[in-house]
Amino acid sequence: MIAPDAPAGDVLAAMLAFAEEAGRIALDLRAGGLAVAHKGPDLGQALTEADLAISRLLHARFGPDLIEEETAGSLSRAGAAALLARDAWTFVADPIDGTKSYAGGLPGWGTMLAACRSGRAVASVMSLPGWHENRTALPRRQGAEESSGLLLAARDGRAFWAPTRGGRRTRALEPLPVPEGGTGHVGWLAVAAQRYTLDYTRGLFPWGEGGAIADAALLATGRLDATLSNHKLWDAAPVLPVLAALGFSLFRWPDLGPPPAALIDLFDAEFSAHDALWLVCRDRAQAAALAGAIRRVPARDR
Repeated sequence: MIAPDAPAGDVLAAMLAFAEEAGRIALDLRAGGLAVAHKGPDLGQALTEADLAISRLLHARFGPDLIEEETAGSLSRAGAAALLARDAWTFVADPIDGTKSYAGGLPGWGTMLAACRSGRAVASVMSLPGWHENRTALPRRQGAEESSGLLLAARDGRAFWAPTRGGRRTRALEPLPVPEGGTGHVGWLAVAAQRYTLDYTRGLFPWGEGGAIADAALLATGRLDATLSNHKLWDAAPVLPVLAALGFSLFRWPDLGPPPAALIDLFDAEFSAHDALWLVCRDRAQAAALAGAIRRVPARDR
């Protein structure tokens, strides 16, 4: 367990150790073969034993100071708000973001964890253990040690990265350089695509490789210029410290208003921001250009 007043460096070290163990669990279970279930009648919400195993590891490591996807249903929004508002560490996690990519042998999946206090996400770790899998080879089941990946982290307003092998870092964290941008591509996740479309005549083109963690990795490594956010709490909280350290901010669509001061105020009673749309951009000019290319899809056409 993490002490409420533990130094930020100790907190990040604990998060990194967790992410490496979680990555190895996910890779080992995938190598052994996966059975995919769904969370109720919503076939868009996949579930595997890896989601549940990493959920259990989260609770073992971070205990009662934790909000995570698989058990958040037992916690009210008011309860989550109270945890996050404390001047003590609260952790927000997604055991596996991009479960369908994970189960389907695609690279855009991983584990995300944020450390929050006083209403804000201030440090985070995102581990994508299969991010560098060979796309020139025919798909096959491979052992954990064959999987190369990427780890992203943030603390004290600085972003870091390291390559991984078998879910574990192959060298120490290094500063993550600010991407130069200029690809003309913007992130476009499935949830946003249900309600919005993009006017291609504005010179921006949508791209994505799975869930929020893949989208963030593409943005952090310069493959995307900007992206959207209308995620759930555990998808957004770990992404924000890394992207903020790289100079990105949230702008509300369509008026480009600023985000609320408290992280929880981005989300409704179901911990969801699906009814809102936030632009993740470097500055107001970029946000205005992206906002001008977005069109709302009429409800009758959804």
